[in-house]
Amino acid sequence: MKFSLEKSENLIAIFISILSLILFGLLIYSSATIISPIFLYTLILVFFLLNREQPVVKSVFILSTIIFSVWFINELLAVLTPFIIAFLIAYLLNPLIVFLEKKKIKRSLAALISILIILIITGLAISFVIPPFINQIGNLLNNAPQKISEIEKFFTERILPELNRFGILYPDIQKTLSTEIPAKLQSVLNGLLNGLLNIFSGISFIFNQIINLVVIPVITFYLLRDYDKISDTVVNLFNEEHRLTFIKVADRINRIFGNYIRGYLIVSLINGTIVTTGLTLIGVPYAVVLGILSALLNFIPYFGMVISLTIGFLVSVLSGLSGINLIFVPVVYIGENILESYFISPKIIGESVGLHPLLVLLALFVFGYFGGLIGMLIGVPVTALLISFVVDKE
Repeated sequence: MKFSLEKSENLIAIFISILSLILFGLLIYSSATIISPIFLYTLILVFFLLNREQPVVKSVFILSTIIFSVWFINELLAVLTPFIIAFLIAYLLNPLIVFLEKKKIKRSLAALISILIILIITGLAISFVIPPFINQIGNLLNNAPQKISEIEKFFTERILPELNRFGILYPDIQKTLSTEIPAKLQSVLNGLLNGLLNIFSGISFIFNQIINLVVIPVITFYLLRDYDKISDTVVNLFNEEHRLTFIKVADRINRIFGNYIRGYLIVSLINGTIVTTGLTLIGVPYAVVLGILSALLNFIPYFGMVISLTIGFLVSVLSGLSGINLIFVPVVYIGENILESYFISPKIIGESVGLHPLLVLLALFVFGYFGGLIGMLIGVPVTALLISFVVDKE
């Protein structure tokens, strides 16, 4: 009888485990169908509370919570965006607030001063950078077809005869050089420029930015003012057994990511300023656009500079630049890169990441493959963080 009772209990445990797995599967399925994940997650929660002693049920509940959290955040991303931006700004500005506090300035006043500085910088950017940026993109978009036609003519009248003369030109190559490459180039350029123009000129974009310009500073102020209290609250969510571990991990993440992001923001700003100034001096018509693009791509080690140089040279050719001025275009990019690599970055970023160049390349390829542009942006600090944990384990 005792054996039969134990057997029944085992069967019940197996049944409960199978049922929990089915509910878990339905949660995943419902994320992309008409069934509400909120309703299903509530069922899983109730099921867990009634059968929490079952190990499989507990594991399924943890996985379900993670999946549901990702889905929930994704659904509310548009609503949460101002809070996410405000948190990032507060995180980046917190060292400045700490510095001002050491100078006997109250935290509330320090937060207010910092936000006012950011608003002034944003206002100056909107007034002096955005209008010429949009204007230059519009001009480049209007002139692109004519310049593409000139490139096609250059291929057919100059390049193709030379290749024919050496006997290395085949019909397929001729077709590619004379028609396919210019057509694809125009398509890519038009798509890129139209996308940028739509982003900065759309009515909904402007309306959203006006709202964000009011909401984000307010949220940022409260986050900065109560930064320490919020941090303490998060730490206190953990029991004493895990609190020290959490503090250690959070401190390491803050050190690696914080130094990397803050450092690269400053370096990228310097990068964009140097490139814009250099290209303006040699007469490139779209220097502001190329400078902003160079600053944004600067977050991608190695490849960012290559992409910026390629686009800058191509745009310079399309805009009619020639002679010694055209030769100086790569000189501006390469010169800035040398200046940044040997003088600017070591001073500002220092050894915050400390990865070998081969590991940096590997991180860029792997994270870029799985995560695209975002993967390339976060690949280096994430790799540095993982390696630091592995070294600690050893």
